[in-house]
Amino acid sequence: MKIRIIGYAGSGKTSLAIKLQEKYHIQGISLDDYLKIKDKNKRYHQLNTRLSELPNWIVEGVQVSHWTEKTTKEADLIIILDYPIYLTQYRVTKRAFTQCFTKKKTFTQRKKNIKRMFKLYKWNRRFKKRLPDIKKNLTTDRGKLLILESPEDVKRVHREMRQYLYSENKKKNDKK
Repeated sequence: MKIRIIGYAGSGKTSLAIKLQEKYHIQGISLDDYLKIKDKNKRYHQLNTRLSELPNWIVEGVQVSHWTEKTTKEADLIIILDYPIYLTQYRVTKRAFTQCFTKKKTFTQRKKNIKRMFKLYKWNRRFKKRLPDIKKNLTTDRGKLLILESPEDVKRVHREMRQYLYSENKKKNDKK
């Protein structure tokens, strides 16, 4: 199964991806790892090469652009974490302060964490404006779109996973 997880910074994309990876034994890919590659063509090719090597994957990240296109086009399930912005901003704040008050952090590192927190606030507000168009565009892709509006909705993801796995097993058995 190929799964794409999209959402605000602080929405829990990474946490959800890790839980799904552990439960269903599917390789995970974080798009943040590819942001270190500044050349967009190289980033595009490295990500697509990695995706091609895997029969199943879970890709998580806020990025929805040309270089991530394959992750939505090939996904069997696209999950959008559309939680209230106050919740995601709170989580961004909590993460930043937790990182800041680690004893080994220097003043410069703490300052950098706080600056990043404000950048993520701004990013989340821009993402909120883009989200209706993202949803509309993803609805036309072949993968099933699942929009979660609260952390409690995660149960729906597991139902979808079980249905998918059941239908895949049924297809295999029918071929025999």
